Amino acid sequence: MTDWQPEPNSLEQLRTIFSGSLSPDKSIRQQANEALEQARLQPDLDSYLLYILVEDANSGSNIRASAGLLLKNNIISKDFVHSKPKDVQISILNNILKGLLDSDTLVRNITGNVISALFQIYGIQDWPQVLVQLLELANGEKGNSLKSQEGAISALSKICEDSALSLDKEFNGQIPSEFLIPNFMSLLNHQSTAVISKSVVCLNQFITLKSPYIDQHFEELLLKVFNLTSINDDDIRKHICTSFYLILDKYPESLIPHIEGITNFCLHTIVESTKGEDGNEEVALEACEFLLGLATSSYDLSVIKNLLPNMIPILVEKMVYSKADIEIYEQLDSFDDAEIEDKDEDIRPTNARNKEKLATKLENKEISNTVKNASNDDDDDDDDDEDDDEDGSDDPSVWNLRKCSAATLDVLAKLTPQEVISIVLPILKEKIVSDQWPVREAGILAFGAISNACLEVEADKVPSLIPFLVERTQDPVPRVRQITCWTLGRYSGWVCEEAHKNGACANYYIPTLQAVMACALDNKKIVQQSACSCIDSFINNSEYDMIVGLIEPLLEHFNKCFLKYKRKNLVILYGALQTFVDKVGDVVTSKEEYITLLLPPLLEKWEQLPDDDKDLWPLLECMSSVAASLGELFAPYAVPAYQRSLRILQNCINLDKMCDVDPTINSPEKDFIITAIDLIDGLVQGLGVHSAELIMQNGGRDNNTNLVDLLLTCFQDPVHDVRQSAFALLGDLAIFVLRPVVLPYLHPIMQCIINEINSRNYEASPVCNNAAWTLGEMSLVMTKEELVPYLNDIIPSLIGLINDENYEQTVIENAAIAIGRLGTFCAQELSGHLSEFAIRWCTFMKYLESNEEKETSFKGMCSIICANPTGFGSNDGLLYFVDCIASYMHPSMELCGIFQKLLTGYKDMMGAEEWNQFLGNLEMDAQNVIKNRYGA
Repeated sequence: MTDWQPEPNSLEQLRTIFSGSLSPDKSIRQQANEALEQARLQPDLDSYLLYILVEDANSGSNIRASAGLLLKNNIISKDFVHSKPKDVQISILNNILKGLLDSDTLVRNITGNVISALFQIYGIQDWPQVLVQLLELANGEKGNSLKSQEGAISALSKICEDSALSLDKEFNGQIPSEFLIPNFMSLLNHQSTAVISKSVVCLNQFITLKSPYIDQHFEELLLKVFNLTSINDDDIRKHICTSFYLILDKYPESLIPHIEGITNFCLHTIVESTKGEDGNEEVALEACEFLLGLATSSYDLSVIKNLLPNMIPILVEKMVYSKADIEIYEQLDSFDDAEIEDKDEDIRPTNARNKEKLATKLENKEISNTVKNASNDDDDDDDDDEDDDEDGSDDPSVWNLRKCSAATLDVLAKLTPQEVISIVLPILKEKIVSDQWPVREAGILAFGAISNACLEVEADKVPSLIPFLVERTQDPVPRVRQITCWTLGRYSGWVCEEAHKNGACANYYIPTLQAVMACALDNKKIVQQSACSCIDSFINNSEYDMIVGLIEPLLEHFNKCFLKYKRKNLVILYGALQTFVDKVGDVVTSKEEYITLLLPPLLEKWEQLPDDDKDLWPLLECMSSVAASLGELFAPYAVPAYQRSLRILQNCINLDKMCDVDPTINSPEKDFIITAIDLIDGLVQGLGVHSAELIMQNGGRDNNTNLVDLLLTCFQDPVHDVRQSAFALLGDLAIFVLRPVVLPYLHPIMQCIINEINSRNYEASPVCNNAAWTLGEMSLVMTKEELVPYLNDIIPSLIGLINDENYEQTVIENAAIAIGRLGTFCAQELSGHLSEFAIRWCTFMKYLESNEEKETSFKGMCSIICANPTGFGSNDGLLYFVDCIASYMHPSMELCGIFQKLLTGYKDMMGAEEWNQFLGNLEMDAQNVIKNRYGA
């Protein structure tokens, strides 16, 4: 920085500002931040920040670090390269490495962050010399100190973490990684364990990429990593466990000869890293991650089975809470907290449930009860569409050794149940009766983790386990009650099935459910949460008639929960109530006393929450199911519910548009849009054709914004979930109110549907699915004259989708249904394309459940075929279709007649002999159906 020197007064002012920003006094911090905003207007601020970070020995460590962080933030902000003077940029690039030579560890670390940020912007093309300079420093070639060598490799590790992909691409005829990787491998022999550790971090980034140099020198690298296992250093052990995990993922075959030794190394690392007060759980967790990777690998079962006797006891042992956690939880659990209000920081982000329209409606959808959730100490099992619940306020870690151990045991038990059960059961039998609550709790957690295996190979043990668990719901320790409810949820399917089939343990059902319901009213929130999720599982796994008999007690119970629960657990309660309404909503609507139990607590919460409260999201989702189930009985509440949903939707869309022109405005949470749309969808489903009046008479806030106007904006939203819900609503509007509501906007709507299908990608498959489903619904109720103008775009879009072999089955099924339904009125237009989609159509329609969607699609397909009987192009297509007819289990009388007429027509066209030869290509059962049911 020879050409620039700081002005002393300005430098001192900046020091004072940074010092103030670190003050414990809020008012001083506020003054400092305001002064810092003024300082940002100075053109040479970045030069001052660089000077303070790398040269200002008179400033304290924290002040220098603060300057460095601000410099980094300025660098990664927009237009740094274009807005900063060139000489300032050059000065920063030429001088930033000085910070690595500083004796202050914090300064060196922050300097590394700044270097990585600079490299992300300038890259190898504009700052190639930095890699050579950093390697020289890391090797000590400049005679620099050991600490600066460690600082240099730390900076390189940050660059590799952020920019490995660009370093693995050719630049000026060379690939930078081919220069870097051998240097990193050489540094594995360095005298400093810190340098060795960060060198492993660098190498790991290129293992992930399967870099060409790694491929060519893999055996050499593997040997070097093996040699590092003898070094007793936490960081090195942690990062070589990561190496083994990555190699297992990218080069699995290479580890097979060494798998026993590596597994034992990881098990030894787990044990040693959790001993005593100085244990390092981070290292143990990384080692356990390898075991989880091994459990989910493609290795032959025989390889894994041989490792189980050593793995399982340690996994079970590490499912016990750590000593630090035990101290925290015993303090937290020493008092009841049911009356304590939840704070904002106690509430984890809640995502709206996905709303994907399926080609065949799935009932009794299985609740996903992941072990990961159970070991979180904040159980929140909703449905498969929810993200796994991480931790809540009671658990300081997002993912820890306990959770990883439980997840690994869960996977192993599913993979090789007999072997796991034979090892783990004797261990668990002792643990679940331990007088030490953490051991007892871990044993019960483990029984939940192995539930699938237990039910598969040791089902005779379950009848004795359930009563034990019911008893433990009254354990004096809240954590034990909590995990017991979770584990009962894992076995709820078995309990419900026994009751349904009136099995030997049918009498378990009511006492088990009663025990869990009692826990749902516990005075500890964590127990409430786990129990309420368990009730959700029981409702979901119970047969319809079983819940019908419990409607009144369950509704009364839900009302008690509404009175007791605070914000966080209300989310779980809404989910359970939604499952309940989805299951038996038709019966709930049959009695006024049921409705008076169901609606008041929901409406009370509805009135309490303002439009911008995130607690509204799960309530709106729940209200959506309630509105759909109650139908016209919800009519007295429909207008205010619709108006509020429309208001929320309009406000969010307006705010989103304002953000595009004013970056100081925070963009709205998209879940407000999603849940508002979903509630409107529930109203449409519930009110049916009568929803037209609701929509037509209630516009936006000023009565000049139409629902479909807002949906057209949502169809363009970059967030997939917004478009997914919007297309779901559009489909239901098409079913019930197509003519008054949808048709006036037909042209832009068709453009949005076709664009969504044509621009499909894997991440947005649920959106494409709903768009295809919507098109199928519209095709069934529109006239030919209304459809024809769009067929030139619709037909190739659907044919392209149905022939996309990389797309999800459900989406292709909806595309097939839409194609068939289009044939209802546009058979002639589709008939010329029959050979382009017939085989794929048959492949996906063959096994669909018999329902109205399947029947209408088959009718349309028959019309298409009749319009062009020879359009299959070959007998293969026709054979697929005839086989499809034979596989149709329960066609209606009308469809049977259509099939019979079509098959007879082909038989007459071919002649009896050729027809019989043709049928001979089918399975005998299919031939018999065609001949006996349809007389062909």
